[in-house]
Amino acid sequence: CRVRKGLLFRSGQLMNATPQDLDFLAHTLGVKTVIDLRTAFELEHMPDRMVPDASYVNMPVEDADNNMWLEMFQFPGETMHDQLLAFCRTERAKRMTEETYIGYVADEFCQLQYAAFFQKLLFIEGPVLWHCTQGKDRTGLASAFLLAILGADRKTIVEDFALTNVPYQPIVDALEVRLRASGGNDDDLRVIQAMEGVSVPYFEKALDYIDTIYGSMDNYLRNILVLTDKEKDILRHKYLES
Repeated sequence: CRVRKGLLFRSGQLMNATPQDLDFLAHTLGVKTVIDLRTAFELEHMPDRMVPDASYVNMPVEDADNNMWLEMFQFPGETMHDQLLAFCRTERAKRMTEETYIGYVADEFCQLQYAAFFQKLLFIEGPVLWHCTQGKDRTGLASAFLLAILGADRKTIVEDFALTNVPYQPIVDALEVRLRASGGNDDDLRVIQAMEGVSVPYFEKALDYIDTIYGSMDNYLRNILVLTDKEKDILRHKYLES
């Protein structure tokens, strides 16, 4: 089976969307619903520009502001990347990035928000766009869960998740040059990869965590995200080609 084209879209925040971008989303893609997975702090500092005639829903995946980024902003530096290059050398940064995806999977508030996300998909009509800030971690997990619901196997889910790095890898590579020049090591680079791109190994650890703690992805979807077989069939009917 294939996912139907033109119905499911993921992105980063829309604060920098131009009028042309918004027109494209509204009239070329026909987006009818925007689901924003960011926290109140992020909404306040990076408010979305609204897609014309689309409904907007905020479902923050995290019951607190993103402490990993907030901690990074405490480090000295003229730019965010300067701060990241300092933060990435700390043990706390290494631990936090390694545990990010498992945290989203295991946290009860996050589970409730992802469950609400899929309940929303059950009842809305037309193309939907969901996003967080960079469209990679919280958004990426939502996409991974949706692919699992639609019947994708683990290999397909991981390969799809890895594609997230395509637009972000040039940023990571440029930061690696600066990191190596200042004596940084592979452990430091893993933090940068996780924060400016995605870490596929850390994502796979979260999938392993689901299998170990909950028994399987199917059990997680049924018992934690509270999706019945009938609801999964509805989503498959809506979003898979016949």
